[in-house]
Amino acid sequence: MSAGVKAISIHKKLVLDKRENSDNWYARLSLENGTNIRRSTKTADLELAKEIALKIYYETEARIANNLPASTRKFRHAAEHTIKRMNDDLDAGLGKSAYNDYISALKVWFIPYFANTDINKINLKALTEFNTWRDEKHEKRFSQSGINNHNAALNKVLDEAELNGWITKAMRPTLLNKGVATQSRGSFSNAEYNRLTRNLRDFHTTTSRPKAAATRETLRNYVMVLANTGIRHGTEALNLRWRHIDWYKKDDEKYLEFSVDGKTNSRSLIGRDSLADILLRQSQLNPKLNFSDIDDLLKSKNDEFVFVNRLGERATVFNLNRAFNALLHNLSMKSGADDKERTLYSLRHYYATQDLSRGMSTHMLAKQLGNSTTMIDKHYSKVSPRLNADLHSGRTAKKTAAIKADQTTSCPFCAEDIKEKAIKCKHCGEWLNKDANS
Repeated sequence: MSAGVKAISIHKKLVLDKRENSDNWYARLSLENGTNIRRSTKTADLELAKEIALKIYYETEARIANNLPASTRKFRHAAEHTIKRMNDDLDAGLGKSAYNDYISALKVWFIPYFANTDINKINLKALTEFNTWRDEKHEKRFSQSGINNHNAALNKVLDEAELNGWITKAMRPTLLNKGVATQSRGSFSNAEYNRLTRNLRDFHTTTSRPKAAATRETLRNYVMVLANTGIRHGTEALNLRWRHIDWYKKDDEKYLEFSVDGKTNSRSLIGRDSLADILLRQSQLNPKLNFSDIDDLLKSKNDEFVFVNRLGERATVFNLNRAFNALLHNLSMKSGADDKERTLYSLRHYYATQDLSRGMSTHMLAKQLGNSTTMIDKHYSKVSPRLNADLHSGRTAKKTAAIKADQTTSCPFCAEDIKEKAIKCKHCGEWLNKDANS
């Protein structure tokens, strides 16, 4: 009777007791599997409490006999258990970044609708009614990718409920997805991207609000990192810390390597060489950092978040989206020639298009982006032939051969054959063309 101050045995498997500071009696049932169920009788009258306790006991026995869970919980209770478990995993570094999306889906959509519904009553009919309510509240049909995210969140709750014996496996409903098919996002041409980056140079000077100006300075570097790595806008990019970026060395070369916690798992990716100066510039916005050299910055393994503005505040999805949308509006670039709306996520599409235009395979691109090759093919296969017209026609091979033939020379300092002009000789270290080192 650890939880109570008084106990009365009603049956060998049923005891009535009281909690401290409570007048009501509680029924405590001992099940064959060793678990205990505790239910309030909601009365201080002993005789009435005995009747209610026996009713609870026989109802529980009947549920077990019919292969139903011995007890159930309200959806809110199961969802709150699930959210706590995911938050604990995130705090311990064991959870996926997608957990943040699942938690948001549960708090914004599922708990408000199903809060007081028994978890064992979440069936196909209840979910169909929920889908109608969700579309009405959203004022349009959800996308398939959005519903997939919601289904994953709901499955986490159902897993928790099954683990605790609040539902059985047979009671789990089949989750459907009748959302709008996902469309590829709008992208930018090279000319449009160059126009964006030019205007970002002084975009922060066009507002008198200090916080907006600070966000716009960070946005400039954020845009360039997205466009030169393919990292996902949002959780994946904003969770980057300086310790997640380092030099990857191979032979005599070194490359900027990013370790990101992706939508499904962690991965490493290589950024364009041009990012070294951009990353250093971003670090100099953070008042807590003081680095003048990219090598020193990366060696520090600093735990600060990368995208922190000069006010010392971490950038948010909301503020970055608002600033980027304002820039697109100013430049009349919110939609492209294909009428598709541009967002910060479009920079990932731009990155993918650039790599495909260089002849990169969808397999290699999928590894960099953290996507499946199926997803890459779905969104980009229709444009790949045009992007790689020279490659498909055979002209790339001819041009490469012609360039190599034209560039083959020998070093005037050590007489070794070299295949490129205007570079440093790898044999003796002399520059063939002094202008190349300027």
